[in-house]
Amino acid sequence: MNPLVWGLLVSTLSTSTIITMSSHHWLLAWLGLELNTLSILPIIMKPQHPRATEATTKYFLIQT
Repeated sequence: MNPLVWGLLVSTLSTSTIITMSSHHWLLAWLGLELNTLSILPIIMKPQHPRATEATTKYFLIQT
């Protein structure tokens, strides 16, 4: 994975966690959780192994 993309995913993950923890409105909390989900999926799938792909798919389907 490109280091720029990796850095973007990690920064999005940390930003979404901060948004979720500091939100005072349910819409911001939901937005932070959705950003967190979308940024963690490529990180889970990074090893390019069939089990990683399966885990990512299961995580996405359960979260949906």
